Order: sequence, then structure tokens, then C-alpha cells
Amino acid sequence: MVRPSFKLENVFGVSKDAVLSYVEREKVDGLFIEGLKTDRQIIVYGASKQGKTSLVGKHLPYDENIVVSLTPKYTLLDIYKTILRTAGLKIETVVQNTFGNESQNSIGAKIKATFPFFSSEVGANTQGTTRSSESTSSKFIELNLHLPNDIAEGLKHSHNKKHIILENFHYLSEEVQQEFAYDLRSFQELGVRFIILGVWREKNRLIQFNGDLLDRLFEIPVEPWEKSDFKKVAALGAGKLNIAFDPTLLDTLFDDAFDSIGVVQELLKGICEKSNISKTSDSEVSIFSLELLNEAKAEKVQSYQARHLRALEAIAEGRKTTNNPKSDDPKQMPLYLPYYTVKSFLEFDFNDVVEGIKRNKLELKIKSSHHRSEDVRAGDMSNLLYNFAKLQSEKNISPPIFDYDKTTQTLRVIDSTFYFFLRNCNRSDILSSIPNPLQRNV
Repeated sequence: MVRPSFKLENVFGVSKDAVLSYVEREKVDGLFIEGLKTDRQIIVYGASKQGKTSLVGKHLPYDENIVVSLTPKYTLLDIYKTILRTAGLKIETVVQNTFGNESQNSIGAKIKATFPFFSSEVGANTQGTTRSSESTSSKFIELNLHLPNDIAEGLKHSHNKKHIILENFHYLSEEVQQEFAYDLRSFQELGVRFIILGVWREKNRLIQFNGDLLDRLFEIPVEPWEKSDFKKVAALGAGKLNIAFDPTLLDTLFDDAFDSIGVVQELLKGICEKSNISKTSDSEVSIFSLELLNEAKAEKVQSYQARHLRALEAIAEGRKTTNNPKSDDPKQMPLYLPYYTVKSFLEFDFNDVVEGIKRNKLELKIKSSHHRSEDVRAGDMSNLLYNFAKLQSEKNISPPIFDYDKTTQTLRVIDSTFYFFLRNCNRSDILSSIPNPLQRNV
């Protein structure tokens, strides 16, 4: 019997397409399947590169459903227009003239939707036999994109029975997320199903915006990953490539990956590359050298460092301002809280970072080295933390590294590769390479 051959990039690594080493987890895949049997809206959440897209794609093929990949520029109306277009409706904006005291807020809110429908005609030919013909026509309906009922009506006319998958929900502004949270309840009652993927780590994220969503959502965290899960991934992939990993090598790799399936996949791929495995081997190959792992890990740290260093520099810079004082007196300078936040994160104990940094602990840490410690007020910290997601979005940091949970008042890392980077880099060197705004203004 001829052994099937697979390419390495299809077996291990991080990819937009599902890799062949994907393993189902009862606590995650089983929960997702259970959620699909309900009428609730499904929320899939967790840190980046922890398998959210792979999970959904495994059970709801993307090419068979409506998928909207969100960006920070999306408004609620943009989302609904994209959904209707993908469902097959041709839409155009209805420009309305307003008179007197009539509000102009509705301009552009209404659309004219065209959807195809089929009609059949039956006729007789000259020989007495019958034949049928099918013709395509169009109908027009007017929809108000501010109303979930109208969106549901448009989907009904398009005969849509697909799930609507919203990827990267965390990219939306908090205002848009809150607007959508209110509409989501209506969609649930109207039978329009959403699968929402977001990079955050706390439960009840959307319920914070709308308490009426309680008992209307089915939430699925993709974390944590257990070491037993990682072993299954490695074994499944090894079988596809006809290789055998040394158990001690794998244990070391799993410890180094710090619970990130994305890092595990990339390190397994890196080890194979360094063993000259690019596809299924004709005869079984044993991989046991820890040196190969160290080389793969060093390359991955270097790869992640380039991205994370740029991100940390961008966050530390904060929002650019044109009113920087010319004085070199520290008491006359701005607070530069984004810089001090990055500085604190690089100085905190690694275990503290893993657990998440409480607001009061972060504030004390910032004040301990701040040039205007007595001027750092509670309002300044609120403004910083509440807008941390927006700052990262403005800096084009994708996926975001940090997320602030207002409920628990905790600043958390939500990029799973950041832990690996932080654990293996020289944090003093990283901090020294980030421009200090005080020195820049002296």
C-alpha cells in the first residue's frame, strides 16, 4: 500500500487554512457542536493564535457561510451592507431629501435592495410536446440598515440559511461593539445566527455592553491548551510525515511554548525544516536533538521580536501631540503614560504578567519611577486603560497585544506569542531600545 504524501506546510505551522495536525478537543469542539444545536448566538474567544478560526472552520466551512473579516474602519452599517451583499443582494444607497425640521440622520441609512428570483413557464411546441423555461427576474425592497428586522427581512428574501461569521470582532471600536450587542438580541429572536470571533480572555464580554444578552449567548473559550492536547497534535502530524519525535524533546518544546498552540505548531515546523523534512518521508525519521529545538526557538524569538518590538515602540510613543514643551524641566513635560505602561510590563515578574496586571498594581508601579508621580491621577489611568484597545488599533498593531478588562480591572496579554517572546528575550535590552520620551525632549 502506497503511503499518502503530505507537504510540511500543510501539516505543521500557523496558516489561514486548517493544518492536518488539527485535533478535536471535547471541551472546545464538543462545546461548539453543542452550541450549534441551540438557537443562541455563539461567541468564540481567546488569545490570538490559539485556534479560534481553525475551530470554526472545522465545523462550519467558511466557503459555505457568510464571512465578514472586520477591521477598525467598519461601522455597524458597513457590517450589515457586507452581510447583505454576501447573501446575494445588490444594494444601493437611497439619497433622501429632507425639508424643514426633519432630521437628516436617515440619509444613507436606507438602501434599495435587489434580489434575484426564478420563475418557470410551461408551453407547448408545434409537435404537441411540452417544454419549460426558466427566467431570472429581480425584485426591489427598501431596507433601513439601522433596524435588525430589516436586515433579517433582506436575508429572508435572499433565502439565506447560512451562519454569519464575524472575524476579528475585537477590531471594532467599543462604540460599534456596544451598538451591535443591542442588535444581537433582536437577531437572536429573529433567527439570524452569528458566530463571533474575538481576541479577549474574559467571559461575558458582550454582556457587559447589553445585560439582556444573558442566556442568549453560547460562549466558547479556546483556552487553555493542555499538554495532552499538544502531544496529540505532534503525534498526528508525525504520522502524516512518517517521523517520530523524541518524548523528551517534545516535553521541552511544550514547556517552552507556554501554552500557545501557535508557538507549538511553529516550533514543530521549525524542527522538521532543520531536519530536512519538507514532506512525508519514505522511511521513518527519528528526531531527538535538543539542539534542533534550540535553533528553531532562537529563530522564532528573533522573528517575534521584530514584530513585538515595533508594537511596543508604537504603544510607548502614544498619541502624537504637537504641544510638547521646549523646556527640559520634567515637571513641565506630559505624563507619557503609554511609555511608562510598557516600561512597567517589561519590569514586572513574568508570572505577574501571565496572571494579568491589576490596575492598582500597575498604577503603583508607574508612580514608582514616574517623573511626575504626584500628578498621575485616577482619571489619567482610566483614560489610558479604557483607550488602550483604540491606541493599538490606531498604531495598526494586529493582532493587539494587550486588552483591559473593565470588570476585573486587569490589563492582560492577549497575544499568545508575546509570552514566548517575553520569556526568551532580554527584557533589559528591549526596554533600552524603546525611545524614552524624557530623553527625546531634553
